Amino acid sequence: MPAPLTTAAAIVAPMMLTAFLVRRTCVLLDVSGPSMMPTYRDGDRLLAVRAPRGLIRRGAVVAIRLRTGPGSHDVEDTIEGRPVATCMIKRVVALPGDDVSHHLRATDPAHATSGLIPRVVPLGHVFVLGDHREASRDSRHKGPFPFDQITGVVLCKIRIAGT
Repeated sequence: MPAPLTTAAAIVAPMMLTAFLVRRTCVLLDVSGPSMMPTYRDGDRLLAVRAPRGLIRRGAVVAIRLRTGPGSHDVEDTIEGRPVATCMIKRVVALPGDDVSHHLRATDPAHATSGLIPRVVPLGHVFVLGDHREASRDSRHKGPFPFDQITGVVLCKIRIAGT
């Protein structure tokens, strides 16, 4: 008969290893705002996996860490009077080398006519859009985002019991 301490270690060790691996590879995200509607709504909770750049594909929904601090142009103080988060959730629509001119409308103030947004996605970057275009601030406004700002690829929406 195994000793109680050995049995406890055999149960606890795999649980701790699993918890460690999940924390290193997964991240929970809370959706704030309408930019990804109807796919994700304000208040939804998402599970994302930290993915190497080679696994990021067109159509994937990604979490992008926004840069803050001196010299940063990514984050405004507020959008529509609401504080801006340090992370945004958007859909990848173009990868390095892709032409994105069809995503840039001449009627939008910060787009192709200004010359601030490149027409071809540079190496090491992705072009992202919110699913609800009219309510989204994305690559059409901020330009392509570097791969190193992508913190995860969304796997699924988590349904919380009782909600």
